[in-house]
Amino acid sequence: MKKLILLTALCALMIFIDSNAQTYVDLEDNMQIESNSWIVINPGNYTIPDIGNDGLIQIDGKENIIIDGAGVTVNGTNYQGYMIKTNNSSYVNIRNFEAVSHYNYAVYITNSDHIQINDNDFSWNKVDSVGWISIWTDYQQALGGGVMMYQTNAAQIYNNNMKFQNDGVALYHCDSILIQNNDFAWNTSFGIRMYFTDTCNIQNNNCSHVNRPFTNPSDCAAILLIVSNNNYVVNNDFSYSGDGIFLGQFEYSQIPNNNYFAYNECSYSPHNAIEATFADGNIFEYNNCNYSHYGLWLGYSYNTIVRNNEIISNQYAGIAIDRGFNNEIKNNEIKSNPTGIELWEGDGIPPYQNQFSNDYFINGNNIEGNRVAISLKETEHTIIYNNQLPNNKNGIYISGDAVNDTIFGNYFINTTLYHIENNSVDDIFAIDNDFLINDEDIIACKIFDKSDDPAFGEVLWEPFLPGADPMFQYDYPQDMAEPNAVWYAYPEACWGYGDTVATIIEWDYNEKIEGEASVHVITGNGWDIGVMYRPADDSIPSWTLMEQDTLVFWIKSVNTSPYGFQFCNVVLGNNCGGYFNYSASAGTILNPSIGQWKEIRIPLAGVWPWTRTTYGDISVDNISYVEIHADTWDYGFELWIDGMTLNPLSTGIADIENSKTPFNIHINPNPFIYESVLSFDLHDKSIISLSFFSIDGQEFTFLKDVSLQQGSHKYILDGHNLRPGLYIYKLFDEKKSEQGKFVVK
Repeated sequence: MKKLILLTALCALMIFIDSNAQTYVDLEDNMQIESNSWIVINPGNYTIPDIGNDGLIQIDGKENIIIDGAGVTVNGTNYQGYMIKTNNSSYVNIRNFEAVSHYNYAVYITNSDHIQINDNDFSWNKVDSVGWISIWTDYQQALGGGVMMYQTNAAQIYNNNMKFQNDGVALYHCDSILIQNNDFAWNTSFGIRMYFTDTCNIQNNNCSHVNRPFTNPSDCAAILLIVSNNNYVVNNDFSYSGDGIFLGQFEYSQIPNNNYFAYNECSYSPHNAIEATFADGNIFEYNNCNYSHYGLWLGYSYNTIVRNNEIISNQYAGIAIDRGFNNEIKNNEIKSNPTGIELWEGDGIPPYQNQFSNDYFINGNNIEGNRVAISLKETEHTIIYNNQLPNNKNGIYISGDAVNDTIFGNYFINTTLYHIENNSVDDIFAIDNDFLINDEDIIACKIFDKSDDPAFGEVLWEPFLPGADPMFQYDYPQDMAEPNAVWYAYPEACWGYGDTVATIIEWDYNEKIEGEASVHVITGNGWDIGVMYRPADDSIPSWTLMEQDTLVFWIKSVNTSPYGFQFCNVVLGNNCGGYFNYSASAGTILNPSIGQWKEIRIPLAGVWPWTRTTYGDISVDNISYVEIHADTWDYGFELWIDGMTLNPLSTGIADIENSKTPFNIHINPNPFIYESVLSFDLHDKSIISLSFFSIDGQEFTFLKDVSLQQGSHKYILDGHNLRPGLYIYKLFDEKKSEQGKFVVK
């Protein structure tokens, strides 16, 4: 009905246009326009400040007016006042101005209705680039820009440019406004600002790059809706803005919002692609929410539907909700975030401290390649069902009190650590999930509950949907960095935004050192990016590395940081949540690879310069993945990885036995069963120490600070009490050291 009334009114205005003569005038200050006027401003360039801040063109208590500015440019010079000021008027059409700049607002309208503003360029008016913006101020503190409307209804704003200023359009206490096909890009506060404004239709506008370049971007947005309800926001470009969509309802949450947001591009925000706080009953669907601080931040929001959105490579989480309830998250594509969906119950903001996190319905989503697919903390009655969860580092992570949380009918595919990790004291009901294999031992290994730590609750995961018998990759590949493998990137945490914020992995058939191709990693995040090998045939690696001693690969890098790489580590893990973490100085390992290929050799025992730390239950008898981590904090980088394999013992021993070493060490026989002879030479009297390490990192001290004379020395290596396997020895004195390896059969 409102649309019909608006169309009827516009038809009436067109009849008026056809039946009244045009009046041609020069623009000047304090022009008072009467009703039933069709004013054509004579073309030209006008420089006229609004001295009284009351408008060059004044329309007060009038109706049926056209102001046509074809060929007219107007310069207000001092960012004060208005070109047109309208109050208590109806059926006013403002159109065709070529350029109106350097006013507070080009057009300022109060207490009016049936206003039409079209085909104008109202850019370069009042602009601020620094300072904090209060989103809760009323029209008396309006910031300046293109058009400001207060208590104005049934208006149309279309085909205008309103750029490079604070606001494009600012609406205060308005209703039934059509905003369509405008360009509001590159403003510094808001593309569209709405305050207690309802039932508007906002379509096909460009509100991109709305940002304050010199201050925190979190207070500006492509579109701001404060206590604004029943609005229809569809098919707009909100990208590269402080927030794409910012919806606030603080202390007004008893009023249902019922706004509809669909098909909007909200990506590349340095803050949040979409933020809705203390809000009720909104629908977000078919929006792009990628490469931002958070994809959707919905703190304290409830009765909200988030469905069919694309939520990829955000800095902290795809969807984050603190103390929300009765929200549905459905059929979204949630990929490559540190956390895909994060739900929790924070400390509580007055007067919402009694609002709890409960009644979530998460279903039908594809949640892929995240560090954690779903994180629940202090949630009640969360139902997670019929989701695809492929290739996540961790599946569903639960902590705090988890009351009546239910997980069923989900597909867990190639989870690295745990399908379900229960760090809550409560039991989790998780039957009828599909783990794609029919092996209860492997499934149980990937479920963490009281069987792993009696302080936690149980995950009731049986019965499960039977899959295929597992297919194992028992032999490690001779080169993991070849196209018969799959590599994934896990953003442990991310930083920065822009065109290169996504982490991309591809095969590079040109930049390589051996084989067909290398693995090429490109990231703009720069903050702890982990890349992981998987077999291409979805088999499960299960490598026994008792006869291997060194992980070897080649790496080349490009680094935009003036400090180089700041951190690196390599992870070898198993199918049950355990892993070895090998860390070393990035300056030693990665920085020499900048601009050139460098061979990396990591002794599995963790010998200098690598330090090995063990997490969980892990041994080299069962290794299932390799992961390489690098970070530059907030700078982007590229990596090429090639020739990744594990060195067998025979290769390493032959190399040592045939090489000239500082101590001229020989071990004969090697390998041996019960004992062998280790011999070495000293050129001078020395104080020496001799230690050796098992492949699992256990240290054995053979000689400690022993003073020996110049000459040859021999010692018996007793293997009776040693487990079969690889051992790394280290012999050193005050000036030099040497390390090598031997094998006990």
